[in-house]
Amino acid sequence: MRKFLIGLAALIMTTGAFAQGFGQFNPEDMAKMQADRIKEVCKVDDGQYKKIVDYFVKDMKEMTEQMSQGGGFGGFDMEAMQKRMKAQTDFLKSVLTEDQYKKYEEDQRKMMEQFGGGGFGGF
Repeated sequence: MRKFLIGLAALIMTTGAFAQGFGQFNPEDMAKMQADRIKEVCKVDDGQYKKIVDYFVKDMKEMTEQMSQGGGFGGFDMEAMQKRMKAQTDFLKSVLTEDQYKKYEEDQRKMMEQFGGGGFGGF
């Protein structure tokens, strides 16, 4: 779990850098990319997809706001990230069927393996 959170933190800090430094980061686009991946992997219906997009858009906007208020990288808070991940897990479990959630978990596991066994760059 720690490796996963470190990897996720690296991703979020990178997206925070885009938000601040390059002006190309768009929370809605990032949220839609996440939702599209879940739609593809889990074969969600239109109703589920809308709920997922709405949730991720709201979450990404909140996260971007927190990062910008904390000075980008300095705005990262591991405890807040753990709470955010718990809330996301609870949300997805409430929207996806048991089989869909298993597919989601397997996809997440595979993605983490691609990043050095659970973290970005082998962390």
